[in-house]
Amino acid sequence: MKKKGDWFMWVRPGLLVMFLDRIVKWVHLMISGELIPGFADFEQDFSNPLKVLGLYQQQTVRNTGMAFGLFQGNSALILVVSVLLVIACFFLFRGMRPSGLAPVALSMIAGGALGNMIDRLLHGYVIDMFPFFGWFVFNIADAGVVAGAILCGWSLLLRPQDWSAKEK
Repeated sequence: MKKKGDWFMWVRPGLLVMFLDRIVKWVHLMISGELIPGFADFEQDFSNPLKVLGLYQQQTVRNTGMAFGLFQGNSALILVVSVLLVIACFFLFRGMRPSGLAPVALSMIAGGALGNMIDRLLHGYVIDMFPFFGWFVFNIADAGVVAGAILCGWSLLLRPQDWSAKEK
């Protein structure tokens, strides 16, 4: 990296994932009336444009496990794994020559892990609200982790030079 501030360019995708996750969860809890009791009572036919468009289904799942409900009730273990994942992303990012998709992918994974980590620290569970074909429910942080993992795989297969070590 040429300048000290250039690192921020590669950290932005993760920060975006984390902040979007927090904002969407806050809006979801407010619309559902869980954040402000009685707020949902004022909601009528056209008061929620997302419902009118069919883009929002009011569903809140308190997930004490990981993806697909694995390790239910082991929030402490999952929190430790999340911290280790963020640390691993940091050290991988720090040791690499930032180019292509690799740093973006690591940033998205770390941002998603941090978004869910905040939930675990605040509530002891992760708030999920987007149903996917009735099979599972996810949130923005989960989508960031999955998108980052897909980008990691893509760049490892098609652009392995993005993962090269920094020149010293």
